[in-house]
Amino acid sequence: MESGFGQDEWGDDSVLPVSVIVARFAGLPEGERWQVQGVVVGQRFASDEVRKLQMRSGPEGDLYMWMGFHLRLHKASIDGYAYNVNSAAPTVFVVARQDGGELRPLQVTVSLDDAQNLDATNLRDAEETVHRVPMPPEVYHWVERFVVNNYVPRKRKFSNRRTNKSIFDAEVNK
Repeated sequence: MESGFGQDEWGDDSVLPVSVIVARFAGLPEGERWQVQGVVVGQRFASDEVRKLQMRSGPEGDLYMWMGFHLRLHKASIDGYAYNVNSAAPTVFVVARQDGGELRPLQVTVSLDDAQNLDATNLRDAEETVHRVPMPPEVYHWVERFVVNNYVPRKRKFSNRRTNKSIFDAEVNK
């Protein structure tokens, strides 16, 4: 791979260290604004705990790197991964919350279902927002490899259209 990140550096095929880049824009007419700018991947961004590193500070705003996150792939979510990598704009989803006046990332995923918390019994907190950022090439190749190695298309159930049409016609023409 041209990017310098190889499978050996990542280790386990189902977990990838990732950091989230968050910007604070200052001096705007409406005050300050926070925005997730993107994600970076690889072992050099790994951390045992979630922590914030200030990358830049100036009158126009600040740039932070939030370290200690991991992308995790699960076979149960493979349909969503396949849909994501085959979309026109593959995406990484960052779930974040305004906390003490700053935007704090809480979760990073490549599954829209996970980002929207669709499998949970409790709804996502109203204070939490989901941000979409372009999927870096390293993540794309990692997810694509996982999909190619694990995806099994579901078998389509074919129905007898003639029977279904007969039932429909019988119901409608009573």
